[in-house]
Amino acid sequence: MNLRLSILLVVILVIFGGTFLILRFTDSTKPQQTSPWLYRIDEGDIIGLELVHKGNPITYYRSPASLDWYIAAGLEDKADIPVFQQRWGGTPLLLSGPRVTRPLSDTIDDPAGFGLEPPETAITVHDRYGNKVSFHLGIATPDNQNQYARLVGDDTLFTVPIEWAEVVNRLAIDPPYGRLYSIDPREALIVQFFHGDEQTRYAMEDGTGRWFLDGDAPQLLDAEAWADALLMMSSPRLDQILAHNIDDPAKYGLTEPDMTVAVIVRQGGAHTIEFRIGNLTPDGEHRYVMVEQGSLLSEDPNLYGILNSRIDLILALATDPVLAE
Repeated sequence: MNLRLSILLVVILVIFGGTFLILRFTDSTKPQQTSPWLYRIDEGDIIGLELVHKGNPITYYRSPASLDWYIAAGLEDKADIPVFQQRWGGTPLLLSGPRVTRPLSDTIDDPAGFGLEPPETAITVHDRYGNKVSFHLGIATPDNQNQYARLVGDDTLFTVPIEWAEVVNRLAIDPPYGRLYSIDPREALIVQFFHGDEQTRYAMEDGTGRWFLDGDAPQLLDAEAWADALLMMSSPRLDQILAHNIDDPAKYGLTEPDMTVAVIVRQGGAHTIEFRIGNLTPDGEHRYVMVEQGSLLSEDPNLYGILNSRIDLILALATDPVLAE
């Protein structure tokens, strides 16, 4: 046998042997077990969600004009409310289709025993083509790792990861109502208000955690009233997204000397919060607000509207300090 033929045979044997070992140790000859999907829908096509949790309904929809997501007005709301994007982000992707942990059975003999009759939560997902997918979430499995689920019109009993189910349930239990920003109130170190030449400054005393109205002679604040005020300031509700770009801030009273500026200096090196409060809106029920720096570092160019009943409580802190008696 000549040398070239011998070398060729050795190479072929090495390749064959290596392939055999890879197949053996990776078990690639066995079919891969992948979890099926409960359903699939393109996240960009989702335009509406309806949820009923323990009899309490809530509806979300995407505005066809602005593509912003809103919570439809309930019995206590006068108007639809924008979602808080910091919490909402990723929700359409989440609801585009979960993988099931496993199908348990082809039929459900006792739906009530799994919390599916009536369901703990009933969800309907709508797309822009008029299609919809409805499914039910039941109680948690005995190991508390999953939650029972079924598609409406399908008798198969599934389980889905409990982490996924809890996020979906939270949309009904704790809706992400729109907010200017959200921070931990315990991070606040200084709260300041500026209006023209006037300034009101609240500061926390080192070591004691007590809050004072700053000045030549610092004045102690009422602890309970200030705790409520600080909680309100840490996550202010918003009611409208009026525009995605502010063309002329002066037109809305968002420049000096008309505006009131609120600033929160935070502990631990966290970036400062700053927002501006402007004029009344034409309906007289809201004020214009813009966020100069919020809880996220990304730019927020939106023009917001906040009901007077909410924003007046914040403005009052600039003129009527909650002093201890």
